[in-house]
Amino acid sequence: MNISTISNCSGCMACIDKCPKQCITVTKGKLGHLFPLVTENQCVDCGLCLKTCPANNHSHFLQPLSVWATWRKDENKRIESSSGGLASVLSEVIIKTNGTVYGCAFAPLFTFKHIRCTSLEQLQLLKGSKYVQSDMRGVYTEIAQDLKVNKQVLFIGTPCQVAGVKHFFENKDENLYTIDLICHGVPSVNMLKESLPNTIWKHDFDKVEFRACTKFHFSAKSGISTVFDRPLHKDLFLKGFFTALYYRNSCYQCKYAQSKRIGDLTLGDFWGVDKEVVKTDLEKGISLCMVNTQKGQRLFDFINKYIEKVERPIKEAFAGNKQLNHPMPHSLRAKYFSILYPIIGFKWAVCLSIPEIIIKNLIIGHHYSHQ
Repeated sequence: MNISTISNCSGCMACIDKCPKQCITVTKGKLGHLFPLVTENQCVDCGLCLKTCPANNHSHFLQPLSVWATWRKDENKRIESSSGGLASVLSEVIIKTNGTVYGCAFAPLFTFKHIRCTSLEQLQLLKGSKYVQSDMRGVYTEIAQDLKVNKQVLFIGTPCQVAGVKHFFENKDENLYTIDLICHGVPSVNMLKESLPNTIWKHDFDKVEFRACTKFHFSAKSGISTVFDRPLHKDLFLKGFFTALYYRNSCYQCKYAQSKRIGDLTLGDFWGVDKEVVKTDLEKGISLCMVNTQKGQRLFDFINKYIEKVERPIKEAFAGNKQLNHPMPHSLRAKYFSILYPIIGFKWAVCLSIPEIIIKNLIIGHHYSHQ
C-alpha cells in the first residue's frame, strides 16, 4: 500500500514534500484534479507518505473558543478585500514582525498555487477569494526552512490544506500559525480554463478576480485595466461552483465541514449576521472569525487596533454557513456532470446538469440588456 491507493485524497500534496526519495509526482483525475502518483521502482516503502496524509490519519478537531463579526477599520483596504479584510490584516502583522505568510496566489500561465510572502507588496497577490484548488507542492519544504530559523509563519488555506500542514509538522511548532478558510469545495483549474472564451488568451493578464466585496463575477486584469469581465448571470463556472457540480470527490464527504475546526483561526464571510447588532455597511464585507486555540487568540489580539469586532453567538455563524454544519452533497446533478463532461465538454455538461438555473439566468441577462 502507498499514497496512490488513498481513495479520499484531498490534494494537500504533503506526501510529495515528505517523500525522502522524491518518487511521488502528480496525475490528473477526469475532472482535472491533482492526485499523487508513486513511481513504484523508486519507492523504498518507508511509509512516510501514509503517516503524513491527513486522509489516512486522525485529525485533531477544535471546539471554537469564541466567534466574532469583524471588519477592517481602513475602509479603502477593506473594500480591496473580499470579506472584511481580516486575512490581510493578520498577514500584514506577521510580515511586520519579519515573519512569512503562505497563501494562494494566481500565477502566470494560468496557475493557482500557494506562495511564500515576505513583504507587504507580495501580500497583494494573496488578496481576494479563489474558487479553485491551489497547488501546494514545495510549500511544506519552504515552511520547514522558515521554522528552522525561528521565523513566525502564517499559513492560510482550506481546512484540508491546513490539516496537511499540521500533519507534516506534527502540530508541534509554536511559531506556526494556521488559518482555515470556510470552504464550499474545490473545482480544478481545468474547469475554470474550459469555461473561458478563446478570446481571453489574446490578452496578457496578471490577475484574476472572482468577486468584488460581496459582488460575484469573474474578471481578468492587466495591471489596473480589466481585459475580460463576466457577470454572475453569465458565468457557467460560478453557477457550477455554487451548485457543487465539479468538486473533488473528497469534498462531498469532507470531514472538515463541521462546527469543530482544524486551524488556530477560522475565517469566512459572516453571512446572516444580525444587522441590528453589527452596525456597518454589510456590502463592504464582514469577516467571520472563529478563535479556536490560544495561539489563535494571541494572533487575533495582535490586530485589535486595526479592526472593529462584535462577538456573536456560535449558532449565528452556523446558520449562515452550511459548510460549518456538513459538506455539500454529491447530488444527481454532479453525477450527471461527471458522466456528460468527458463526452460533450464543459459548457454543455453544465447546461444540461442545471438547466433551470441556466434558463433563469438567460432571462436575467435579457432583462439587463433591455434596461
